[in-house]
Amino acid sequence: MAVLTAITIMALSFLAYVIFRSINHIVADVFLFILFIFAFVVSNREFSLFYLLLFVIAIVIDLSIPKFEIGTGIKSGFMPIVIALIAGLGLYLVITLISVRVGGNIVGAPEIAIASTSTIAQNMRPTFVGMLGIIENRIAFAFFEVLNLFGVLIPIIGVAFNLMPYLVPIIVVGLIMGIFHVTAYSVAISLLLWASIAFMLFIASYIMMGRDSLASDTTHFLNNGNIDVMRGLSIVI
Repeated sequence: MAVLTAITIMALSFLAYVIFRSINHIVADVFLFILFIFAFVVSNREFSLFYLLLFVIAIVIDLSIPKFEIGTGIKSGFMPIVIALIAGLGLYLVITLISVRVGGNIVGAPEIAIASTSTIAQNMRPTFVGMLGIIENRIAFAFFEVLNLFGVLIPIIGVAFNLMPYLVPIIVVGLIMGIFHVTAYSVAISLLLWASIAFMLFIASYIMMGRDSLASDTTHFLNNGNIDVMRGLSIVI
């Protein structure tokens, strides 16, 4: 993997995502879907298919129940986008500092095995891994919206959802995503709480930005992409 080329592809791909979502969030979804069709072809197909299916489920939730307002908070215009990007960078720095303090990355990132020997495919691996962070956000936010709306119907614990309509869904989804990352991405079990807190911060930023995911997408993309680039460097060294 040519690290400089890989970073350039990452930057251009993320820029394309930002431009597409400023036009329409469905256009951005199509871009991500096409990107992961390519990932499906050149990488571990079972892994890519798993994420594609979850992504499709999140999109179906979005389109079938408009009142969830997933994605409708996307802001257009130069300054709102810049503010979201700065907020995302700030959140990334917070997570990085916490990771350094606790002795391990608290979010982790998947490791995609590229089966193709194509140079382009190899150089796009950090982009695939980075974009997986955006897809994970979309899935987490969809589940949050579902719990926030229907959590009150759950026997017994539904009372908690009714009393704290945002807080409880954030905690539940954060814990689920934290557990998933610990089990799937080799995040140390001792960092489970921190991994969960990271996803709670993602969801909180999504809410505070008016249901616009760009800030948390920026954070998750940078985290995952950086981890994979570092993996590539360690292999080269």
